[in-house]
Amino acid sequence: MSDTSRSRTHDDLDIELELMTSSLLPAEHLTPSESGTWPRTIDISSDDNELSLHVVVQEGYAGREDVTVEIKSAKMGRDEAAGWKDWVCGRMNDWDNDEDYPLYQLLTTHFLPLLAPSSAPSNSPSIPTPTEDPTTTLSSRPHHVLLISHHLLSSTKRKDLISLSSTLSLTGFSKPGHPGIMYAIGTLPDLEEWVREVKSWNWLALRVRAGPEAVEGETVGGKGQENGARGGKGRGEWVELEKISEALEWLRNRGGKERERLLIDVGVGGGK
Repeated sequence: MSDTSRSRTHDDLDIELELMTSSLLPAEHLTPSESGTWPRTIDISSDDNELSLHVVVQEGYAGREDVTVEIKSAKMGRDEAAGWKDWVCGRMNDWDNDEDYPLYQLLTTHFLPLLAPSSAPSNSPSIPTPTEDPTTTLSSRPHHVLLISHHLLSSTKRKDLISLSSTLSLTGFSKPGHPGIMYAIGTLPDLEEWVREVKSWNWLALRVRAGPEAVEGETVGGKGQENGARGGKGRGEWVELEKISEALEWLRNRGGKERERLLIDVGVGGGK
């Protein structure tokens, strides 16, 4: 059995629960069953929505066959419940055993957005967009920043990067090992807060190698954005990459050769 499909322990699941809790909006609540006994249950509800999530994780949890997700509502009829059941089955096909935190990724990508505040009625009056001053416009434009450290090995730091990116609605990646690479895209205020927080951790030779600066061809926001999560900015989209070549490819896919040069110009990786 490969490491990515190994059975996970209660401690492994507790880490995913911590990440989920960090991804919740203020009106959302997560209630897990006591750690140490199987099956584990997880209930997630919201003060802003009648829908709630009920998750059951069986002993030996390693893949989607060990996880059951139900969408519940006190006002849900039989036909609606059947429809939601089919919808859940479709989303479970996105389960990825190669993820370090597969349950966290699945729930934050597909299920937590369901708990965002319900859309306003179609006959509600539209709200006019206020005139923006230059400062507001600049702060809401997409910016990016690149951090490089001597190494990124700590599992705590790796977990905290995922949690922090979700809290601040950032898109980006981290590459553990030697060197440690962290690249993030978001609004200027969110990126500045992210840099302050990350720099406050204990590092060996952490450097800001690019930005924060405005970046073209990007949009701010992440998963759940369309449903109002994080005030409409989404929960962020953070990935962990294993190799420098993957980091170069990620940058190239987002912004072509020019974006890839961010790493190459500081001596990480090389041209192809």
